[in-house]
Amino acid sequence: MSGYANPDRPDLRLSDAERGEAVGHLADARTVGRLTEAEYQERASAARRAVTRGDLMPLFADLPESAPAAQQLPQATAVPPGPMPAAYSAPITGYDAADAYRGSRGSRALGGRIGDTIMALVPFIAVGLFFLFGFYVSFAWSWLWFLIIPVTAIIIYGPGGGGRGSRG
Repeated sequence: MSGYANPDRPDLRLSDAERGEAVGHLADARTVGRLTEAEYQERASAARRAVTRGDLMPLFADLPESAPAAQQLPQATAVPPGPMPAAYSAPITGYDAADAYRGSRGSRALGGRIGDTIMALVPFIAVGLFFLFGFYVSFAWSWLWFLIIPVTAIIIYGPGGGGRGSRG
């Protein structure tokens, strides 16, 4: 890997130690006068919430390669199973590395925002059909209308929905 600003594998997840090391390099950049205290606080907070190596790219993009912040990350290590701490699950604000790396492709839904809107309306449609079918036909089988929610989600988001934006 060539450094934080240009990682070889930006999609690899970070370990807690790698996040700590990135914050340490930001502190070094602050110490030598490359970052103000406010910039350091904002970037350090974003580095602590970073999930992948690509999330660190915008935090070090304007720092020179000769700076201590440009040293290499250690090899990826396994993250222990278990729930993710709330500090790491919060969205990154200010330096939204995910959008910077993806190129702001937006929603991963089929059809983008339209697909998101359809998915948001489907539960309401299912409830309406449940009562309509229940009152006029029979409540015994009207619960089946709620199956349109996961079916619609599979169609719109699908198992391969994560890579839709990067194909075109």
